[in-house]
Amino acid sequence: MSGLDVFLFLWASSLIFFMKAGFLTLEIGQFSYKNAAYHCVLKLVDLVAVFVGYLCLGYGISYGFENIIPLITGTFNVELGAWWMKMAVFAAAAITIITGGVAERIKIVPYFLGALFVGGILYPIVEHLVWGGGFAQLGINFVDYAGSGAVHLFGGVVGLAAAWALGPRLRKYINGVPQALPGHNIPIAVLGAFILAFGWYGFNIGSASAVGDGLEMVQVAIATTMALTGGILGGALSSRNDPLYTANGMCAGLVAVCSGVALFSPIGAMIVGLLAGLQPFTYKIIEEKLKIDDVCAIGPVHAMSGLIGVICAGIPFLLRDASSVSFIGQLIGALVIIGIALIGGVIIYKGLDATIGLRVSEDSEKKGCDEGELQVSAYSKID
Repeated sequence: MSGLDVFLFLWASSLIFFMKAGFLTLEIGQFSYKNAAYHCVLKLVDLVAVFVGYLCLGYGISYGFENIIPLITGTFNVELGAWWMKMAVFAAAAITIITGGVAERIKIVPYFLGALFVGGILYPIVEHLVWGGGFAQLGINFVDYAGSGAVHLFGGVVGLAAAWALGPRLRKYINGVPQALPGHNIPIAVLGAFILAFGWYGFNIGSASAVGDGLEMVQVAIATTMALTGGILGGALSSRNDPLYTANGMCAGLVAVCSGVALFSPIGAMIVGLLAGLQPFTYKIIEEKLKIDDVCAIGPVHAMSGLIGVICAGIPFLLRDASSVSFIGQLIGALVIIGIALIGGVIIYKGLDATIGLRVSEDSEKKGCDEGELQVSAYSKID
């Protein structure tokens, strides 16, 4: 690798890492202030779980176990080190999606263990298939440039499985009817969406394998920009300008563009973003039909939008060049990712629930996890 390529990877890693701040603020703005500080702890501990699991096991599953000893001992070369750094923050992004589905009611220790298992074992299996040559060895022509499938579809489905295993919040359903539980800070949630959009340029541009002449990175940047534009439009139109739906629509557009971001035309990217942004109906299906309490809409924003992005990467008229893609390959790849995420997620989180318990006490949930579990408050009280 050239020094410029190494810089690209580390620059991208830094932006992707900063997306953690976007996930945090987008999520805590969407639920009760009584759980904001507790959610900060969840976001911190899953970094430990993912980075340790990915260093000691996950990267080996993805790209070969001969890499593990050099990574652990620090005897790696620059190419291995740069690739590990970039892919480790990709793993962190996939796993942190889960928190949005289990907010306000999961215990810290089982959450940490779940993140360890998902980041160290389950996610790397999918990563191996998508980016480690697994699908190619099986003869499946699957394109996922920046992770609509490997990161977002996977993380969203695992998060929904975890939310199902936990059960809904105490206040969510009355006689089977879902209740609206408004978030406590819309501006901070929208700020989180903007931080995520900023980091997404690292997510997508940094997925280039090398700097080259720069044309590929420019094409990716423009497609990313047009997809978030379409996502905002879709979110605003489908929700009558609701600020949270519109902000989540922008994120949904960014999720969807990832798979084909190096192939979509600017107009194609905008169409994909628009389709992903039209998502309120998905939330209603999850909430009303499946009875899953998806606190921060990870189903619409990550799972469904990831699926839309994977499928659209196989639709020729949306692409500048469709010669290297297969609609059937995209569909098969999506179904395999969903199957691994769903089965693995249910096994992990139902297993944790059966052994050590997933959920905080009823008293803690009523008080709020800040007071009930941590004995702190995220906000100062004015006498």
